[in-house]
Amino acid sequence: MEQHAKKSQAAWSSVLWSLVLTVLKLVVGIITGSLGILSEALHSTLDLLAALGTLFAVKVAARPADEDHPYGHGKVENLMALAETLLLLGTAIWVIREAIHRLMSDDPEALRVDISLWAFVVIIISLVVDINRSAMLRRTARETNSAALEADAAHFSSDIWSSAAVLVGITGAALAGQVTPESPLYWLLIRADVFSSLVVACIILHICKVLGTQAINNLMDRTDPELYSRLSSLMSEQMPAYPLRHLRARSVGNTTYIEMVVGMPRDLHIDTAHEIADAIESLVERSTPGAETLVHMQPEDMEPDSPEQLVRQIALTNRMGVHSLRLLEADQGLLVFTDLELPPQATLESWAVPVQAFRAEIARRLHAVSVFVHIEPNVRTLPEYKLPVPGDWEQLVRCAMAKLTAPTPSAIHLFTRGSQRVCFICIPADLTLSIAQSHDHLTRLTEELSATLPPIARIFVVYE
Repeated sequence: MEQHAKKSQAAWSSVLWSLVLTVLKLVVGIITGSLGILSEALHSTLDLLAALGTLFAVKVAARPADEDHPYGHGKVENLMALAETLLLLGTAIWVIREAIHRLMSDDPEALRVDISLWAFVVIIISLVVDINRSAMLRRTARETNSAALEADAAHFSSDIWSSAAVLVGITGAALAGQVTPESPLYWLLIRADVFSSLVVACIILHICKVLGTQAINNLMDRTDPELYSRLSSLMSEQMPAYPLRHLRARSVGNTTYIEMVVGMPRDLHIDTAHEIADAIESLVERSTPGAETLVHMQPEDMEPDSPEQLVRQIALTNRMGVHSLRLLEADQGLLVFTDLELPPQATLESWAVPVQAFRAEIARRLHAVSVFVHIEPNVRTLPEYKLPVPGDWEQLVRCAMAKLTAPTPSAIHLFTRGSQRVCFICIPADLTLSIAQSHDHLTRLTEELSATLPPIARIFVVYE
């Protein structure tokens, strides 16, 4: 509602100033006979009509979505911008036609302009008003993402240049009286007002092209390359596990509707997939204010994105875990060596075939010259602690964290089974760190805390 109020206030302000300028220019243009000022008066008359249309469009666009218009009524702003373009085009055609008529006329009176102080006053007032009005409209348009106000802002920015051209024209016409009619300079000065009106017409035609193209693109839901590139980069950086397969977007008023197709492992539970979709929608809407996002989950067999992921996938296929994985591009070729995690009570003989299959598949898929494995049990027991847990254990942990200038823990959890204890210390995550930097940070903090605190439990520092 606040955005709609801002748009309405800006539109009303534009209407009032357009009315004032139209009356001033029309009166002075009729008195002086200046084609430049008359063209500006007609331009301002259309400005007034456009401003009234913008006000109407803003009011209609504020209506909520209904059964007949599920995407809302925002497109009316683009329709009004297109109508404003057609009005401006008519203005430019009239000015060009009148200018050519005066330039080709044999009647000396056709070029005569009665210049008075009021002609300069009204054009200077128009310049000041248009500079302030275009800045206000552009600021409000950016804050509210309003196509109609953006069209008005571009429109009145052109008025600044056209008013400046008219000012030059009437100045030339005023100076013509100071030059003899036989002088070549007189020929140019007496036509300066007509030439300035042609400059105004050219400016109007340029604005027609800009506004018309933008309005048609919005009405035809043309893609925004910058938005697509930004969202694609956002997904690849923030959600690399879920590849973006298809993306489309359309803008309706100040709302952008985004539809995404995202790849998901086909064995995910539907509740988990729904939570991931919600997270993606929140991520996109934070990066694109005013967006409404719909994510479609596409189940697929996910191919590993890297050799390391491929090794882990092959290990899981053979019901084995891996850690301390390393790949080395040696002179002889690719070397792979890793720790394989197997059941502690199993015999080497019972796992000889799966281990050999794992090595052969790695060599085949990665074209590795050698695959080395170190076998370890996949279950590790916690050490036993004989010291009793002090009553102020959490306070001890917090004091130790403060001494190490570590982040304040958000939670401290101590779990016990007999004499086996484990303590998890949760701290806020620093999302700017890379995975490697994060691991090094947590490992160092865990080691320092373990050395500082009494041997009560196995310490783990983790992100909340």
